[in-house]
Amino acid sequence: MPERLVLSASPATRYASGAIMYFAQGIPAGLLSIALPAWLASQGVGAGQIATYLAVVSLPWALKLFTGPLMDRFQFPAMGRRRPWVLGAQLGLTLTLLALALVRDPVADIGLLMLLGVLVNIFAATQDVAVDGMSIDVTPVQEQGRLNAFMAFGKAVGWGSSSAVSGVLLVTLGLPLTAGLAAAVSAAILLGFSRVRERPGERLLPWSAGQAQGEARRRLSFTDLLRDIRAVLWSRSGIVLLCILLFDGLVSGYGHALMPIAAIKLFGYTTPEWSRLVALMGLVGAAGALALGPLIDRVGARRVLLITAAVVTLHAVLLGATQGLWQNTAYVRAMLSAWVLLGPMGMVCVIALAMAHCGSESSATQFAVYMSTANLGGSAGSKLYGMVAEGVSYTEAYLLLGGLAAAMIAVIAIFRHAPPRAADTRAGRPAPQYTAGQGAGEAGIFWSGAMRCPKCRRDMRMVCHDGVEIDRCDACHGLWFDPGELEKLRSTSAAAAVDTGARSAGREHDTIHDYPCPRCGGTMVRMLEVAATDIWFEQCSRCHGNYLDAGELSALTRGSAADLLGRFRGRGD
Repeated sequence: MPERLVLSASPATRYASGAIMYFAQGIPAGLLSIALPAWLASQGVGAGQIATYLAVVSLPWALKLFTGPLMDRFQFPAMGRRRPWVLGAQLGLTLTLLALALVRDPVADIGLLMLLGVLVNIFAATQDVAVDGMSIDVTPVQEQGRLNAFMAFGKAVGWGSSSAVSGVLLVTLGLPLTAGLAAAVSAAILLGFSRVRERPGERLLPWSAGQAQGEARRRLSFTDLLRDIRAVLWSRSGIVLLCILLFDGLVSGYGHALMPIAAIKLFGYTTPEWSRLVALMGLVGAAGALALGPLIDRVGARRVLLITAAVVTLHAVLLGATQGLWQNTAYVRAMLSAWVLLGPMGMVCVIALAMAHCGSESSATQFAVYMSTANLGGSAGSKLYGMVAEGVSYTEAYLLLGGLAAAMIAVIAIFRHAPPRAADTRAGRPAPQYTAGQGAGEAGIFWSGAMRCPKCRRDMRMVCHDGVEIDRCDACHGLWFDPGELEKLRSTSAAAAVDTGARSAGREHDTIHDYPCPRCGGTMVRMLEVAATDIWFEQCSRCHGNYLDAGELSALTRGSAADLLGRFRGRGD
């Protein structure tokens, strides 16, 4: 198998696979959550039924929390750690999309439509978790930003094109043929990915030749999961953050149900017109959300989220209070476009806020709890609109949306970031930093909890020697030294105790030196040991931590420790 078709060996394959698999997730999102609600509204289905449909079919995205432990517990390593789950989920997604063709009359069979929609999203959400896990396993840290951009692009194009095409096909051909086309595209993606391996030498299919290549990992138990969830909930800041995420979901879900119904029944849009508007503005909104990253880094996620929530509140109240302008086509288009734009921008702020609060070794589970809460809020928000839709006017419906957003502002105002845990603030040791990339829809989340190795992306564990705590990678055995720690390990005996990796493996990983600091995200600078010109290591220009590959500490301490510290000079490329 050419290395260009191996994820661990080819960046191009990682980028293409990430974009294409996220495109596949966008197909059901565009069909089920954008085009179909608008089409149902055009067929005279009541707002309550449409809102209930949206609430039910989106529930699987709130249950992704439990998928990760299943993937850790049940594996077939001969085909890769995550790839069997990706293939299985994509196959399930294809078959359930095809099963939608059984719904000949969606208006009369809306119960069957909801059931099949739930099954479709179960497989879509499972594929999402599996692709994220696989990407984290095989992607070097210096590539994660680019990969996440490709994923965001793929997901946005997927749901954008799916909504636009589905909006036209539902009107002209009906649901069976529309679902059949969606299933055909999903099947083509499945066949293409079946030719890609995670690592060289693994099997393509269960009956193919090959064997497991990755190292075995500890399997998470459900007891571990429940313990980590409890740790999240028993925290004041954690509870307030959960409330913020719940309100964010309520606002998003409520608006997600209200807007297409109002567009069709109140503002006179056709299903294709609404689908095209959402597709176009959704792509613009996704680009805007990614552009928010530098602003969030500069002024903080909480402040940017406050501003975003204030804009959402103003938008909803203004739309509800300007009934006299509802006949103005340009005004209505601008207001509906603004709503679509605000969605992904609010999401990136919420993700950044949740990411910053994940400050322990269980941060993966914490983040899953937070995102599941937001998704559950989205389902509840859609149902809430369904409950009130028949009893309120559109003006009142928009004002209620503004009230939900205002309540969210009040909760954000009382949120204070939890202080770092004691384990992360021992003398001289800065608290870990957490970074995230965000894609469209439910896409593209990369997170780090316990510090990840910047070279191979595996977890780093604390190792203590003579009272000095450093971080060592579980896989490549690279070493991270916070400021002052390297100077304390002056003896060859200390190096022998902590530097347990093979020098040959260290030389292989020494070729990777363009990566952000795993502690603070600063720039890593290439350093040369003058007395041993074949030994390079990296030092952070911001926090001055040092990363040494396996075997480098032992090599450096063979001479005088005092001379060693005096000879650290030079900078490489």
